[in-house]
Amino acid sequence: MFRSGVRIGVDYGKSRIGVAVTDPSGKISFPHTTLQFSPYGVHLDELLNLIVEKQAIEVVIGMPVHLNGKEGSSAEFVRDFANELAVEIPDIRVCLMDERLTTNQAHAGLSEMGVDNRARKNKIDQLAASIILENAIETELRTETPPGETVEVKN
Repeated sequence: MFRSGVRIGVDYGKSRIGVAVTDPSGKISFPHTTLQFSPYGVHLDELLNLIVEKQAIEVVIGMPVHLNGKEGSSAEFVRDFANELAVEIPDIRVCLMDERLTTNQAHAGLSEMGVDNRARKNKIDQLAASIILENAIETELRTETPPGETVEVKN
C-alpha cells in the first residue's frame, strides 16, 4: 500500500546538493532548492530544517551507480552522509535509490525547455533530485513496498 506524506529527494554532491519535495500526498515531486556543500555541516542543518518544516515521512537519497550496476566512486561519500542524516532523524525513513542517468535526464529536460547553461547550473541538481524522487514514488506505487535500500544506522 502506498504511504501518503511528504517525501524529500536528495542528489548529494561534493559541491552542490539538489533537493526536491513532494506534495502532501507524496505522489508529485517538485524541484525545491540547491544547497551548497559545507565541510562544517551547514547543508545538513538546512536539510534537517526542511525535513522538520515539511513534516517529511521519508528522505530518498540518490546513490551513484554505474551502468553495470556497481556502485560509483562517490558511493561511500553518499553512504556516510545518509548514515549521518539517519542518525539525526531516527523516526524518519532514509533510503538510497539508484540515481543512474538522472543527471543526464535533468540536462536533457532543461535543454528542451530552453534553459541556458548559466541558469542550468543552478537548477540541474534539484531537477536530478526530483527525478530520483519520482523514481522512488513510481517504484512504491508499482511494488506496494517502500523503495530503495533503507539506511540502517551505523554507530
